[in-house]
Amino acid sequence: MQSRRAASSQPTVLSFARILIASADDATAEFVDRKLREWGYAPDRVIDGAEAVRILTEGDTPRIAFLDMTLTGISGLEVAARVHHREFERPVWKLLMSDDVDLSMISDARDAGVDDLVLKPLDPVDLRIRLTVAERVQALLNQLDSEAQAARFHAKHDKLTGLWNRESLLRMLAAETDRAQRTGSPLALVLLDLDHFSRVNRDYTYEVGDKILRELARRLRRSLRSYDLIARYGEDEFLIALPGCTSEQAFDLVRRVKRAIFGRPFRAGVDLLTMTASTGISHSTGRSRLTVLREVESALDAAKQDGRNCERLFSTTETEPVQERGSAMHLVQDRSTKG
Repeated sequence: MQSRRAASSQPTVLSFARILIASADDATAEFVDRKLREWGYAPDRVIDGAEAVRILTEGDTPRIAFLDMTLTGISGLEVAARVHHREFERPVWKLLMSDDVDLSMISDARDAGVDDLVLKPLDPVDLRIRLTVAERVQALLNQLDSEAQAARFHAKHDKLTGLWNRESLLRMLAAETDRAQRTGSPLALVLLDLDHFSRVNRDYTYEVGDKILRELARRLRRSLRSYDLIARYGEDEFLIALPGCTSEQAFDLVRRVKRAIFGRPFRAGVDLLTMTASTGISHSTGRSRLTVLREVESALDAAKQDGRNCERLFSTTETEPVQERGSAMHLVQDRSTKG
């Protein structure tokens, strides 16, 4: 009980809690400023209403504002109204300070988006309570905003790898194919499939398999261009869109990327595994994304049928395999047998 009283003796300073004091009443401004500094804040102060509006609507805005009815230019009530009409994702908690409060003032304050209304002169205990309420509300809004951002991220990204998910990339692919058609620029698609990945899950558990997929995603991001689009297309399949690449350019790029990615082993518990992948490649110059997807899937099937660990380029005439054959997965080092 004692520690709880001590914790509640003053408001907790939140990381985002920049505070604005807007008042042309020197006594009120000095009082609020002094108390806030005693509680660990470094508030900003203005006396002009228009300046208060600017601060509360541009850039990294304060999350809490003490607005006095007494301001130069426009009143604190008008400041609240202008700020309220421009608020979107980061609302400001607006506390209006006034010498007189009546029913008309309360109604006007509500319409202006005022969150709290207090009569001057302010009482320090009352001020502390109101600030605590403001902080709790803003902390909750901050948490909800973080959760909403996380929800938006997870709706578009694969939970395991952090790459785009299948649905998101298909939507972006529609826009990319439209752009390619308008501009006549090339667009290549690559579908990469880990060879015999089920053996990893079988021999080393699904947890190890997940770690390998995350590491593969990390290597893909580091090896490709910043504007290339990468998605987890299936359990062990990754779809890559390469804007500005012809199929031949994509072919060369894929070979370089695969050497960079699979030239180093992947960790599987205490073991190190060499992994390989089969790859299908197709291209679009504005053709339907579904057509190109069917083609790249067909090219991948051809790579698998041709022995895996190779690249296949879709062609209406023929699809040539690439050398560099080898075992799909083998143990490089088994440290569990070493002393």
